[in-house]
Amino acid sequence: MRVSTQVRLVHWSLAGATALLAADTALSAAALIHFNQMHWRMISQGQVTQVRADMTSNLTVAAGSVIVMAVILLFMRRPSAKVRMAVFIAGPLIALATLCFLVGGPEWAVAPTGNEPDALKAEYAEAVPSWYTNPHGIAGLLAAILLVFVSVFMLRADLREYYMDAGYDPNRPYKSWVERTGGP
Repeated sequence: MRVSTQVRLVHWSLAGATALLAADTALSAAALIHFNQMHWRMISQGQVTQVRADMTSNLTVAAGSVIVMAVILLFMRRPSAKVRMAVFIAGPLIALATLCFLVGGPEWAVAPTGNEPDALKAEYAEAVPSWYTNPHGIAGLLAAILLVFVSVFMLRADLREYYMDAGYDPNRPYKSWVERTGGP
């Protein structure tokens, strides 16, 4: 695979992860606004506080992740060892944080046990609606997969050489050692 194709693959994978995290940020904000506008009759104050804290944490992590990944994305096309290192550090950390918030989200604070009256179950369903949980889970999981993929894919020798090349000239297309030696 040509180095230019590899760089584009890394760039677009990172752009996809950033877009998914941005969608997750918008969903989290909408769910938090929806939650704050509701008037709870049967849910305990402790549950309300826990759901609000979990949703706020989801929103904060998703928004912060978008900002970090957008900054990295801006500098990703040009070879830079610093940007490569930023991807190695930020990518897996953001993927891990996203997965942690997917597993320990606000759904657990209002999860029915089966012994509640129907009115309370309906209020639980309204507190953390399915229009939030399903897309939030899918977007977070796909973003985490893309971030881990990019971090691992950048270990390739061609990409390592490309991002570590100090003599980069934007007017000269980069050629890997395979392309320079006429290898397979």
